Amino acid sequence: MTAPNNSPWETRASRVRELRNLYPSATDLLEFYERVLRFQRNVAQDFKDALDPRIALREQIDPAVASSRMPSLLALAVEHGKDALAQHARTLQTSGAASWQTLLHSALATPPELTALDDFFARATLQPIAEKLQSQIPANSNYSKPVCPACGGLPQLAVLRPEGEGASRWLLCSFCLREWLFRRIVCLWCGEEDKEKLPRYSAEECVHVHVEACDTCKRYLKAVDMTVNGNAVPLMDEAALAVLDVWASEHGYAKVVRNLIGF
Repeated sequence: MTAPNNSPWETRASRVRELRNLYPSATDLLEFYERVLRFQRNVAQDFKDALDPRIALREQIDPAVASSRMPSLLALAVEHGKDALAQHARTLQTSGAASWQTLLHSALATPPELTALDDFFARATLQPIAEKLQSQIPANSNYSKPVCPACGGLPQLAVLRPEGEGASRWLLCSFCLREWLFRRIVCLWCGEEDKEKLPRYSAEECVHVHVEACDTCKRYLKAVDMTVNGNAVPLMDEAALAVLDVWASEHGYAKVVRNLIGF
């Protein structure tokens, strides 16, 4: 089945191809991500369940059902993943379906306690299912907490969207990809509000993406500014600019949560 051209999966894949041309140093990373997007698109297309509003989102995902998609993801990682990921995929291939279900069950906890390698396989498999469920939940304009209103996940990144003559700040969930409005000048981790303790950093080659850091708790996440580049696809642009994660790490900041491909 081919996704329609206006599907979020085609939009993401198209943006990945654009980013490969813009940032050649990220070519390998983005080529792998595009393959993962194809896998996730297929998972999303096959998932037909409707949300039950009486049950927590994470409880509606059956690890046994989701684990049936693991073989194709493991094969993808063996063939196209970097050394550590490919080796871990081989290990998981031999461990069998019961261990895959255990891994996915652990990933559904909040917060999940997984290694970076296990986290990739769990999120790549569960994310498209969670996104499809959360898309059925109405927006709540009164929600203001720093964790996802749909699934309780931590934010992956911030998105600045045009609003009036300025910009509003939205957070994007690392698990189900839900966006929700959040205060502009505040650390989502510790609540610091002093602008002098909330530094930002960007590079000349990627001015529409910057690091939002906090000198109080030493946490950070990246923000994609749609007022600077309206063609950005936040999830993809954040992943493409691992150079900013390197800068943040070198300056002693720890990311709120790593992205799908480990940065």
